[in-house]
Amino acid sequence: ACGGKDNVRLLACDFDGTVFCKHSISERDLLAIARWRAEGNLFGIVTGRGAGTLLADLSRFPLEYDFLLCNNGALLLDSRANPVAERPLGIEMSRYLLDHEIREHCSSCALFAGSAMYVLEETGPWLNPVYTPSTLAVQKARDIDFLQISFGFRERTRSMAWGERLQADVAGKAQVQCSLSVADVTARGVGKATGIAWALDALCLSPGDILTVGDDGNDREMLAAYDGYAMEGADRDVLAAAGKSTASIADLVEPCL
Repeated sequence: ACGGKDNVRLLACDFDGTVFCKHSISERDLLAIARWRAEGNLFGIVTGRGAGTLLADLSRFPLEYDFLLCNNGALLLDSRANPVAERPLGIEMSRYLLDHEIREHCSSCALFAGSAMYVLEETGPWLNPVYTPSTLAVQKARDIDFLQISFGFRERTRSMAWGERLQADVAGKAQVQCSLSVADVTARGVGKATGIAWALDALCLSPGDILTVGDDGNDREMLAAYDGYAMEGADRDVLAAAGKSTASIADLVEPCL
């Protein structure tokens, strides 16, 4: 049985720190996922990233997938990376976030619309210098209904503190997720757990058909809701949400094959 279950058909994994570690995907994990899919099972990636940087890194590896759930559940792509559906913030919330005090304290601000990623012109370059998205002026940004707005900080503790404050300020009108040193904001009720429900519906699967794996704060709800495994070394609250851990994707998948 896979993960103690006999009916698993879908493996849904976070990307950074789970599938993508130290800027690479291990050969062992690639082989395990390929064998998993060859036996008729499904594999999907569930990430806080936008589609652009995710696809750029995936293009370096022979990794096939059945869906991509980007921007913490706000954008669903199919097996060919074509958009299936999206859940934007709403223009009023997008503008509220652009005007929020957090913008004056973050190191950079990333804006996601469809598969496009921008950096707000009045803030610094994005935290990861590998990615150099186009800049967007505040005035132009105010006319766009974004899927996700992400505020990056140099220190993880600052992103967590500002994320908590921002969650209180939006008062249930949006969802704030913190991972790495970034506070991501999506529409109310949009997160990895609700995104997976959306993907399961599109794939005609039930919650009992899935295993999930993740390593950071934005994975907690997903791991708690859908038979989750935390990566060893994850924060204590992430390990608690999952209740189970694994050293790698291959360690979890190989006994199922």
